[in-house]
Amino acid sequence: MKSIASVLSIIALGFGLLSCSGSGGSGGGGMSGSGTVVYRADQDTIGVFELYLATSGTQLNPPLGPGRTVTSFALTPDASAVIYIADQEQDDVFELYRVSLATPGVSTRLNPKLDAGKDVVEFAVTPDNSAVVYRADQTIDDVFELYRTVLASGENKQLNPSYVPGQDVETFVVLPNSTGVIYRADQDTDGVSELYRVLFATAPDSIRLVAPSLVNGQNVGAFAATLDSANVVYIANRPVASNQLFIVPAAGGGNIVLNHVLVQDGNVTDFAVTPDNSAVVYRADQVTVGVFELYRVNLAAPTFSTKLNGPLVPGGDVTLFGVFPDSSGVVYIADQTTDEVFELFQTVFSGGKSQLNPPFVGPEDVVDFVLLPNSSGVVYKANQNANGIYEIYQVDFPGSTRLNPALGIAQNVLTYAVAPDSSSVIYRANQDSVTIVELYRVMFSSPGSSTKLNSPLVVGQNVASFSVR
Repeated sequence: MKSIASVLSIIALGFGLLSCSGSGGSGGGGMSGSGTVVYRADQDTIGVFELYLATSGTQLNPPLGPGRTVTSFALTPDASAVIYIADQEQDDVFELYRVSLATPGVSTRLNPKLDAGKDVVEFAVTPDNSAVVYRADQTIDDVFELYRTVLASGENKQLNPSYVPGQDVETFVVLPNSTGVIYRADQDTDGVSELYRVLFATAPDSIRLVAPSLVNGQNVGAFAATLDSANVVYIANRPVASNQLFIVPAAGGGNIVLNHVLVQDGNVTDFAVTPDNSAVVYRADQVTVGVFELYRVNLAAPTFSTKLNGPLVPGGDVTLFGVFPDSSGVVYIADQTTDEVFELFQTVFSGGKSQLNPPFVGPEDVVDFVLLPNSSGVVYKANQNANGIYEIYQVDFPGSTRLNPALGIAQNVLTYAVAPDSSSVIYRANQDSVTIVELYRVMFSSPGSSTKLNSPLVVGQNVASFSVR
């Protein structure tokens, strides 16, 4: 067991920003050492969702008018500012803004002013905090392209080659070394989604990473860059009838299949690159069609894969997994012991498997989990104490501890995230009123005792999302 017992002395697949519901919350405003928390709520006007700092309740964006709203946001990597999308200046024209936590109420628009009908739909802050990359139909209505704004200078530049109607950038990731972007687009063939890399220094010159090119009926699905920015891992249906896992150098080159030979009609569904860049963990019905299990392939010798989950009962599947930040193992949800009873399990790469929750018999289920940033444990959500009431628990092997105060009928924890210092959990729940969703923090050292982070809300008002750094 991987030192789970030490959790009391002290997910979201991904690294850096810990967020929930489109952007998350933190432990700022008097939460020293536990991160900075920003939340989105209709705290001042019902139906108008704006940004606030926990625990002071200070509004960050300039006040929005009736019908206006902040749709998504993220704290910058240094937690000094918030980037957000809102129809702040024109109703139903969603643009990109930055507001410093030091000067609440004063924001800067990061995109050139957009015409009616155009919108920013997605963004990411570069890991080095220098720029924001975003996707918008900024140039041609309904043609979504990729742009970068340098925060220090305000310089704005299109990253992809210019598109015509029918072409679109579908989504993107910023390289961890902040030198460029990997994006998915039907850039070469309309309706065929492939992967491209563009460097900030040479944009809009891009290279296609998928080789040979895909044909009609083939598309790239999920993709990610390794944390050293050297490689890109992706899923594509090549051949058409099967989704397989591939790796390609970020600078371009040969595409290598990572998964073991799949049974006919088998598919790789999702994957995660270990943070040390040494391996890829993936979920697939590799051996038996319709039975999804968990595998690990070593990138230094991608010639075979190792099954990570324990034996499954008939009808059992692995449904969700996460890799520990220190790359030592995985945690996963599966109905491994009893069909349709989903529980939490761990596999350590160096050897050893264990069940993390107390044994369930039904109708209990674990529905999701997060890994502590310091890899010392796991927090999970389950209806462990009462059917239909979802609460959060901390693993202290061989049992678990409920973190939130006991909830009643129709009360539930909705979303949650672990603070960056692994000391506490921030969560959204209708804990004090069945009709009002609010934001709370509970320390691992004091389970069952939570602190409310938002300012007072009334019926009809809710915390919709939060972000923590």
